[in-house]
Amino acid sequence: MKFRTGTLYTQKMAHLYGRATCSSCLLCHQPDNQIHMLSGCQNASIKNMVTERHNIASRLIIKTLNKGDFGGNILYTDIGSETQMAQQSLVLLAHVANRNLPQWLLPNLSVDEL
Repeated sequence: MKFRTGTLYTQKMAHLYGRATCSSCLLCHQPDNQIHMLSGCQNASIKNMVTERHNIASRLIIKTLNKGDFGGNILYTDIGSETQMAQQSLVLLAHVANRNLPQWLLPNLSVDEL
């Protein structure tokens, strides 16, 4: 809700209110704002947290869809390891693949981009 109302406390806001000496992100030293805070910081630990937050949300969505009539239509996911899925009591059906995209699907991308 704070993001939607523009009141998410960032380093930029701290600087604006005189509570910080600069408005840059303390981790990556890039200009700080709400988008940067939620998904733009390139600091390794933040990137990993953002990825895991995405995977957790995706696993919850898959878990809910599997309970419904259309859950069997999900054929491909990339939502973390089997161990992480088990921690959320999510067991994918046999015909659902959970892995990175195969290189043949996007032949113009390098392995790193995939």
